[in-house]
Amino acid sequence: MISIEEALSKILSEVSVTKPESVPLKETLGRILADNVYADRDYPPFHRSTMDGYAIKSEDYDSSKIYRCKKEIFAGMESALDPDEEIVKIMTGASVPEGLDAVIKVEDSQELTDENSITQVKFNSDNIFQFMNISLRGEDLKTGELVIGSGAKVGISEISLLASLGIEAVSVYSLPTISIISTGNEVIPVGSAPLPYQIRDSNSYSLIAILNRYKIHPKSIVLVPDEETKIEEALKQGLESDILLLSGGVSMGSMDLIPPILEKLGVKKIFHKVSLKPGKPIWFGKKGKTAVFGLPGNPFSVQVCARIFLDPYIRSYLGMQIAKPLRYSFYGKRKKKNVLPEYFPVFLETKEKTGLCAKSFNGSGDIRAGLFSDGIALHPGERSEISEGDVLDFYPW
Repeated sequence: MISIEEALSKILSEVSVTKPESVPLKETLGRILADNVYADRDYPPFHRSTMDGYAIKSEDYDSSKIYRCKKEIFAGMESALDPDEEIVKIMTGASVPEGLDAVIKVEDSQELTDENSITQVKFNSDNIFQFMNISLRGEDLKTGELVIGSGAKVGISEISLLASLGIEAVSVYSLPTISIISTGNEVIPVGSAPLPYQIRDSNSYSLIAILNRYKIHPKSIVLVPDEETKIEEALKQGLESDILLLSGGVSMGSMDLIPPILEKLGVKKIFHKVSLKPGKPIWFGKKGKTAVFGLPGNPFSVQVCARIFLDPYIRSYLGMQIAKPLRYSFYGKRKKKNVLPEYFPVFLETKEKTGLCAKSFNGSGDIRAGLFSDGIALHPGERSEISEGDVLDFYPW
């Protein structure tokens, strides 16, 4: 039996980063960038007014003077000064003409109109300075500057920025093909009416939900009874995927048939059993490009193992950084009887500061274990009790 850290290290050492593919920008939400993205020009690309007002030359400004304004500039208009112009009326987002370097907002101006329909303007402000109410060219980004690095997840802001850069097709990492197999004579489809000794297949749906966060849709989802020939046939097909996820059949019972069949099919065992609770019987192996995760059958065990081991594998596969646990203080007390590191469901609560509260549950088979929780916290193996104020590792769902 190996430690959590050793197991995770062995899992990540087996990852091969997937190849990139080009995807239309509108389809990239939730995908992972495969290339660095650089600015194609300065942003803003010109000195831009941040206010509706009047553009002037700050050095020559005189608060007692009445200015004559002949021109109004809107966003999207080319801007240039006539030889005798001292000011122009300007709208938010418009390009400030060369030679003018400050914008006085409309609220600080008083407009008059003379007989030639030329607007005369008097200003009510004395505090004028260079580049007032102007975003300078290139102050956000310079041409060629790195904007988003490879491995970043594309969200709404990223899509908006990529569109601003003129990127219509985005290079993202290809998604892995994944097969899910749930085993057990007692496991039946969700839509079926269970007999007293049967349970519905919840584990497949937990795994589907985890994969959907990365825009991954399983290639196949199969329920298999505890029959060697049927399990072997399902595993053969599942091994054609990049990742094979199994739930059930990896413990030490007489009907836990998965490990020997996997080895029979040429899957190299990397480890079997990890020092943790829940999820101790987890099995991990590799055949060619296919990574195989043999997860225990209890629902909460599946959720914990998927969060601690599967999630980092997928992130690494997609070129992402591994998310480190957060650190929060614990509210209350908690005891455990075993010497194993133990993950338990928690929710965030804010008192004087935000901390972790344990959620009560009845073991890893409790279908409500993770319900309404914000994630899982780690109760260290060497400590039989944790107390108020202890700082714990927190893994948000």
